[in-house]
Amino acid sequence: MDSLAKLIQLAQITGSINTLCQFKGEWFVHHTHKRTHGMIHFVTNGEGWLQIDKQVPQMLKTGDLIVLPRSIEHILSSDSLCNNTHAHIDSHQQGAFTIKSTHHGSQELNLFCANFAYEPHTDLFNGLPEVLYLDGQSEEFQHIISLLKHEALENRAASEHILNSLLQILLIHILRHYFNQPQAHLSGVLNGLQDKRLRGVVSAVLAQPAKEWSVEHMSEQAHLSRAQLMRLFKQHIGMSPHAFVNHIRLQVAAQLLRTTADSVLQIALSVGFQSETHFGKVFKKQYGMPPGVYRKSTEESKECSP
Repeated sequence: MDSLAKLIQLAQITGSINTLCQFKGEWFVHHTHKRTHGMIHFVTNGEGWLQIDKQVPQMLKTGDLIVLPRSIEHILSSDSLCNNTHAHIDSHQQGAFTIKSTHHGSQELNLFCANFAYEPHTDLFNGLPEVLYLDGQSEEFQHIISLLKHEALENRAASEHILNSLLQILLIHILRHYFNQPQAHLSGVLNGLQDKRLRGVVSAVLAQPAKEWSVEHMSEQAHLSRAQLMRLFKQHIGMSPHAFVNHIRLQVAAQLLRTTADSVLQIALSVGFQSETHFGKVFKKQYGMPPGVYRKSTEESKECSP
């Protein structure tokens, strides 16, 4: 499993491409900030305006792909000042899609929207900027749009499963495209993976977090001196090599607590900790609760979900 695939797995993403907007004339949509929640807006046709966190509005046009990894507050509007709060929007369910629409006027905007949640401590989305702007007119994105349009029109059996899968595919293409941009702004583990000197050792820890990773061993893996390794980890990732290893181990443990019935001791040993007591202490420090409480809280959230 490569590093991107591993980070996607640890993010524990849930959600779907679940909203189709079909706006004509005057419209206004206000999205509030949601913690550990992301949104994607994919403009398939027309023009409109986007205002991010009360900044100057900017125009949206066909092919624009906007990603908000932490669902920062934003407005979509037909008005260039984004202050037409009186505009009314109709909403109804059509199969797996929520259709939001207005029906009068010449100015048009059509877009697909995705909503997704993820584990709060994930490096994948916490290492991205508040907003990503991408050109959605490349071939792979257009293939995804074609499938989305087909699902929206046909309303066939198992559409929800297809839309869930398309979200995963869309996110992978988004991340690939953004990481390849020279001006990509990344932090934390993502920034470490972008650095040629750290990429190998960061990838190795992601692939085998339970391995005994001493600073000396990591220095050898990266072909750096101990001092260089410590400096680069602090500079690019924001933590020491030892803290990074524990950071990844705890994310793997969190995923196992959510997806397996293994005991806390079994999970602690499997990710590289030597005792359940030590594991419990560092897990609580990072996640704000003991492992058993974390497992119970995720089980309860599943039971309460529709």
